[in-house]
Formats: sequence, structure tokens, C-alpha cells
Amino acid sequence: MNRIVKYLIIILILNSCGFQSIYISENTNFSFNKSNATGDIKISKDIIKNLNNFESNNGEYELTIESIYKKDISSKNKKGDPEVFDISLDVKLILKKDNKILENKFREKLSYNNMKSKFELKQYENNLRSNLLDKIIQDILIFLNTI
Repeated sequence: MNRIVKYLIIILILNSCGFQSIYISENTNFSFNKSNATGDIKISKDIIKNLNNFESNNGEYELTIESIYKKDISSKNKKGDPEVFDISLDVKLILKKDNKILENKFREKLSYNNMKSKFELKQYENNLRSNLLDKIIQDILIFLNTI
């Protein structure tokens, strides 16, 4: 009986905490009439595709996204082979409304070790790139909900 009461209390607390997903928001106060992508076009297009829910014909803002994806060698072993890599994703968001320009920069950076299998390394890098992109998109959505 004591366990049931504990579980019931935990469920009630979790249900009443007011959690709301940032992707599903009924009262967004922004919309885009035009969007442009520069820099790493694939990443910029992925961001725009995720923000397409807010695009409309009578939108308020013109959206421009500039993205830069970098992969650098952080350290090498005695032979000169890379051991640790750094990847970074920089996104500059530019919103234009009438003559006003609103800019914000988002940056995510990660380090990871080299692998023997280049195929697995490439898959791992693609996964990390996708994770960085998801974090940036979340940050952009939070930023857009605050304007």
C-alpha cells in the first residue's frame, strides 16, 4: 500500500510540472515570408526545413541562415596520425522585418577520438553532426519564441 501511494504522488508531481514541448506551441508569435540559406547549404536547408512550420505567405520576417561546419584535428600521435578531432557548427540567424534587423549566433562544439575503421568513423561523425544540428535547432526555436 505504501508503494502505491509513493507512485501515485510521483505521477501527480510529474503530470503537474507544466512541461510543454518547444516544438509544439500554439501561441508562436513569428512567421516567415521568405527564407535564404548561405554557407554550408545542406545544414542551412535542414534548419529551414525544420522551421517551415512557421512559414506563411503573410509572414512578418525574412529569414537568412548562415552556417559553418568545421572539422579540425585536435591532437596527433607520435607518427603524425590524428587521435582527437574537434567539430563545430556555427549558425548565424538573421531576421529582417521592415528596416529592422535582428541577429543571433548559435554555436555547438564537440571533441571525439579517432577510430580504426574509417567507415564507422564517418557514420559516427554523421551522427554527431546530426546531434549538433538538433541542439542548434532547439536553441533557435527557444530564441524565436522569445521575440
